[in-house]
Amino acid sequence: MFIKHTNQRQLLLLLLGLLTSAGLSAQRLSFTITGSVSADGEALTGVTVFLPELGLGAVTGIDGDFTLSGEAPEGEYQAVFSYVGYTTVEQLLTLNQDGQDFNFVVELGTDVLNMDEVVVTGPSIASSRRQLGNRINTVRADQLNVAAPTSVTSALQGKIPGAQITQNSGDPAGGFSIRLRGASTINGSSEPLYIIDGVIISNSTNNVTNSNVSAGAAQPGTNRLVDINPNDIERLEVLNGAAAAAIYGSRASNGVVLITTKSGQSGAPKFTYSTSLNINELREDVFITTFGQQFGSAEQRLYPIAGSDPITGGLTVGTNFSTDLVPVTRFDYQDQVFRTGVGNDQYLSVSGGNSTSNYFASVNYLYNEGIIQNADFRRYGARLRFNQTVTEWASFSVGLNYSNSFANEKPDGNVFWSPINSINITNNIWDITQRDELGNLQSVEPTRVNPLSVIEDFDINQEVNRVITDFQLKLYPFDGLSINYVLGVDAFNQVGNNFIPPYPYAPVNPTYFDDGYAATVTSDNFQMNHDLIARYETQIGGSLTSITQAGLTNQFLRVQTATTAGRGLAPFVETVNGASTILDARSNIARLQIWGYFLQQTFGLNNKLFLTVAGRIDGASSFGPDNRSIFYPKVSGSYLISDESWWKDSGLGNAIQTLRLRASWGQAGNLTGIGAYDRFNNYSTNQFLGLNSINASSTLANPDVAPEIQTELEFGFDLSVLNNRLGISFTAYDQEIEDLLLTRQIAASAGGTAITTNVGTMENQGIEIALNANVVQTQNVSWNIFANFSRNRNKIVDLGQDQFAIPNVTGAPIFLVDGEPIGVFFGTYQATDANGNILLTPDGLRQQERADRDADGQPSGDVLRRVIGDPNPDYILGIGSELKVGNFGFNFLIESVQGVDVFDADKRTRQGVGIGEFAEMELRGDLPRGWIWSIYPIQEWRMSDGSFVKLREAAISYTFPSLFGGALENTVLSIGGRNLFSIDDFTSYDPEVNAGGQSNLMRAVNFGTVPIPRTYTVTLRTNF
Repeated sequence: MFIKHTNQRQLLLLLLGLLTSAGLSAQRLSFTITGSVSADGEALTGVTVFLPELGLGAVTGIDGDFTLSGEAPEGEYQAVFSYVGYTTVEQLLTLNQDGQDFNFVVELGTDVLNMDEVVVTGPSIASSRRQLGNRINTVRADQLNVAAPTSVTSALQGKIPGAQITQNSGDPAGGFSIRLRGASTINGSSEPLYIIDGVIISNSTNNVTNSNVSAGAAQPGTNRLVDINPNDIERLEVLNGAAAAAIYGSRASNGVVLITTKSGQSGAPKFTYSTSLNINELREDVFITTFGQQFGSAEQRLYPIAGSDPITGGLTVGTNFSTDLVPVTRFDYQDQVFRTGVGNDQYLSVSGGNSTSNYFASVNYLYNEGIIQNADFRRYGARLRFNQTVTEWASFSVGLNYSNSFANEKPDGNVFWSPINSINITNNIWDITQRDELGNLQSVEPTRVNPLSVIEDFDINQEVNRVITDFQLKLYPFDGLSINYVLGVDAFNQVGNNFIPPYPYAPVNPTYFDDGYAATVTSDNFQMNHDLIARYETQIGGSLTSITQAGLTNQFLRVQTATTAGRGLAPFVETVNGASTILDARSNIARLQIWGYFLQQTFGLNNKLFLTVAGRIDGASSFGPDNRSIFYPKVSGSYLISDESWWKDSGLGNAIQTLRLRASWGQAGNLTGIGAYDRFNNYSTNQFLGLNSINASSTLANPDVAPEIQTELEFGFDLSVLNNRLGISFTAYDQEIEDLLLTRQIAASAGGTAITTNVGTMENQGIEIALNANVVQTQNVSWNIFANFSRNRNKIVDLGQDQFAIPNVTGAPIFLVDGEPIGVFFGTYQATDANGNILLTPDGLRQQERADRDADGQPSGDVLRRVIGDPNPDYILGIGSELKVGNFGFNFLIESVQGVDVFDADKRTRQGVGIGEFAEMELRGDLPRGWIWSIYPIQEWRMSDGSFVKLREAAISYTFPSLFGGALENTVLSIGGRNLFSIDDFTSYDPEVNAGGQSNLMRAVNFGTVPIPRTYTVTLRTNF
């Protein structure tokens, strides 16, 4: 749009984004647009009619008709008609008098690839898909909320090619991990950057509960996307690869998830209400023996099979095994630990406005019970979005999202208190439901806590208050130029409370807090981003289009934590001030500044050939002055070859209706691969002889540490055939990450035992295929089938040494091995003869492979190790369908993850305490006595096939177009479920969960983790 007075234009250009009320208000003219939209001769319902310059929109009704009224200054405007699966049509309207009427009859053609769809690529920045040289995946609101998901990440599983989305725990607020195109770093996180309406948000896992496991036990934890309500989301864009990071820079080196929430439209207030009922249940039990005997020697009463302490894993008995059997009564603790959980989700929104102002507001409430007794999650939320057009050249938008969540938790993962561990690690000859005359639960094993004590008496909870807010200013100083400014804030506070009461019984190890324990952990997180981006689009001649974008971004992050913990609690006191001994009192703070500047130029020829060149400078305060600001280039191209006249007029056009070739190359860094102060010498305080002392860290300073450099080449094509009914997208990429950040061990003579440095290279190579088929597309019947396939091959090279061990307390032999994928399992393995057959001892027992053979041909010498498993999948496949017949709808999605090797510590533990399937075989005499003892040190035996095929979601629905005389419109009743079945050969509950949570190195480890429940849902959604 044009500014009528030169002095106003100059003022705007000078301020570059400051809100101003200068300018003259042009006369506003009223208008009405009517018309109809059809395809293949049939009316289309639900087509969006939108005037982007005015923010006005409408939707076609059952007969395909629409009406749209408003006011606007004199000028030319575009009416955009869009519908998923069809080409987008634009109609020009010229407004030059008051009370004008326009009528359009629009015919949409099939477009299975959505080439003309406008996708979000940055803050207030959008481009048509045809312009982009890299693949962008889009998930719409109706695809997101098929089976009433309680979190955003669960709704994305199986829908995005190249994304491995793993639910780490089945807790009601269980965390997720997302990796786009595999792991991309060692020290830092491989999680993508998350952005909601221009606000860079945190998805961190700050463990503020279970503080008593400070020794380093792994726990899945809860990451913070759980605070976002999926019902508020309009669409998501997922950008893979370094070439997609021009706007967001190195913060986006792991990819970007752009979330666009719902916004208001012109018209009378419109309300949407939905309610859903969720039922969660354990999908299947693990095998727990109920065989009524056990080996009866006194020294093996507690651990009768392996003679090992399941806490330490150390063997306590030699090879003199008792073969005497004594009768016992056994119990299946799964009956007491698990339950059927019930939850509900309530949502109400309202939107409305006029041609200059519109709003969207919503409130929501979620309550979800876990499948572990007394574990639940509750979330309250409210959201507001307000858009205001100030003049014809300025508008602004304000957004506010508040959430309060509260989680009652039970220990999860490899922690002493975990109820899941109690099932796997306790000899089941104790009746855990027995109580004394005062109602107190009785003890079980002398070194164990009764699992029902954990469930009933432990109070472990966390509360989170979170605010995500943004202010966005859009200026149009003159035709073709837009200036967008975004201020975003994400601030949340976590408070974790831990209370372990004194027991009426006392485990033999006093470190288990039998005298009571209390702790409070707080974590304050604040981050703010400023983004100022200018975009200038102009036509050069009749066929060449130029789009120039330039901008600067700045982000500030602060995380402050405080912990207090004590034991020896006074009677009836559940807080630290009742402790006789203070175990922990500390506070930490970290501040990080990230900045960047970019310039991007795109040329388009005849709207079918596009070339983009960009450069960006990024920096972060975590690195030294000489390594902060680094230049990262990008280039990409897109060619819609099927738009050429020679293609359309030939037989090629009849066979292949659409063909686009694309390629991109780019670089990015990793600005969060080290902590805010990791390049310095760090110190901690301690008490010594009643005085404060300062202790230097054993990790040495390295002022020369630099960001990793990621270079990626991507190329692919998009094509449609069968009259645009079948679309196929293919992408191949080659990614190299140099100067890996790694904390490696050094000789103590250097003054420390470790140093963070740049060493080695990581490679990711893979392919991504997406298929979408519009099998049937009529007004009354539509059937869409979609599928995606992705494969990634990861490898670490040039580490400087053969291998690095990754310390952890699960017993998993996790290593970085030169020439192997990240985080492989490198451990002991089964001895075999020259023909590969299992080599047994003379007693028929298994044994580890060793370096030599003795005179009898038995293994001798040093124990050997090799790669025994890989946590990285061979491939991921998703297949789904959307079917509508009249008012009925049916949706399903199946996801297959194949080739994952899981270190299943629970499998081993169940055998060692005498309750697993192999333990029963030894009791029955089907295996020789001592067989379990023999396999305990063989780490290869603990590996399990983690491949699975899951029905991620399924739903059947019926739509009532009108109820109660039109009081309710488009009311949808649906019945569905999530994770309804799993086809797998896993040896414990669930092959998907991971005791390491979002850890980049500890993956595919199962140790005491809550399995993912089967969930049934009933949902009612209506509009009025």
